[in-house]
Amino acid sequence: MIHLASNIFKKIKKGNEEAIDYIFNTYYTSLCIFANKYVENIDVAEDIVQELFIKIWEKREQLNINTSLKSYLFQSVNNSCLNHLKHLKIRDNYKKQINYCKTDEFNNDILVEEELNLRIYNSIESLPKKCKIIFKLSRFKGLKHKEIAENLSISIKTVKVQIGKALKILRHDLQDYLPLLLIFKLFF
Repeated sequence: MIHLASNIFKKIKKGNEEAIDYIFNTYYTSLCIFANKYVENIDVAEDIVQELFIKIWEKREQLNINTSLKSYLFQSVNNSCLNHLKHLKIRDNYKKQINYCKTDEFNNDILVEEELNLRIYNSIESLPKKCKIIFKLSRFKGLKHKEIAENLSISIKTVKVQIGKALKILRHDLQDYLPLLLIFKLFF
């Protein structure tokens, strides 16, 4: 049987259309049934099998098969079916994400986040001047207490006290939003 397959592939490599017709007529139906078990859609199964034969013909000159004809065909269809199913899963996940973005829930999340950001900004801006400067240097510039103290010519203890004061004010101003702050911090 392998000898027969080898002869058929040699003929296909040379462009013999009768050889590809022979393979097609011999295996098409069983390959479609096999593919349909995976994809559960006969039209898609037929497309997969037809695509296999097109690829064999188009790449006939590079064709290098070391297995039985039947094994090669069924393994190729198997791989194509798995790729098709993987593509469907990716597409479905993408559609779910797109649909979520269109939902009121997503839009509400954006509105809540924007409102939260505005409240945080307003709360920071309402801090006493010295407290605000120290807090921004710490949180937005990433400076350490010692660096802030050196830059502002104050003690490290003053920096700690002012940051503590800022956090206390922010917690008070944003107490209604604390659960949301925790959620955004955990998931975003």
